[in-house]
Amino acid sequence: MAKIDVHNLSLSYGSKQALHDVNVTIEERQITALIGPSGCGKSSFLRCLNRMNDTIRGARVEGSVLLDGDDIYAPQVDVVALRRRVGMVFQRPNPFPQSIFDNVAFGPRILGLARKSKLADIVEESLRGADLWDEVKDILDQDALSLSLGQQQRLCIARVIATRPSVILMDEPASALDPIATLRIEDLMRALAREYTIVIVTHNMQQAARVSDYTAFFMIDDIGAGTLVEYGETGRVFTNPADKRTEDYITGRYG
Repeated sequence: MAKIDVHNLSLSYGSKQALHDVNVTIEERQITALIGPSGCGKSSFLRCLNRMNDTIRGARVEGSVLLDGDDIYAPQVDVVALRRRVGMVFQRPNPFPQSIFDNVAFGPRILGLARKSKLADIVEESLRGADLWDEVKDILDQDALSLSLGQQQRLCIARVIATRPSVILMDEPASALDPIATLRIEDLMRALAREYTIVIVTHNMQQAARVSDYTAFFMIDDIGAGTLVEYGETGRVFTNPADKRTEDYITGRYG
């Protein structure tokens, strides 16, 4: 079942076109990996899915992005509410300089999702969902910046799921982590996909093959904009790609 339908999506930053005519359907409660060489628009596309590009001066989007059938670029859309439904995990962990508890409680407090008496339940549930509760349950008042990088990234995931989104966007969430912490994040993604639709940007082909259900391969087209070359089930894209450019990239002959 489709969670997000993207139709004829183009993105420009001023006079520079970053994406050109992207069409793709992102399936519900599946992991979709966005792969491709640097500068081909993967992260720009990811940010289109929760309108993060709105914060960039001169950014202009054409086409439509339908979330559960509704166009997120329609004039009446509440962008704050949209970003609650479509959360973002960034490349480097970015916990707030606050306690572990306050990091997770931040979103529910701002959005008024829970009374104080229920806030502790949301924090515990979110930390359990991010596979972090057992490690921090006795130090919830400790500065979040004292955690390891891997723990910080899982804390950021807990902070996202505390607002109860339906989609989680991840922009190279393990690129700053060591191999053990990376595998922990990958295992967590597979667990989260039982409840959430996940879209991940990754430069790691092995990671894309391990964790994703679907893969979208982006490249730069003749006008210098990022475009979608191929999309399909990950097993098929990696073993029997339809486009020679996909095969060249996955096998390391390009990019």
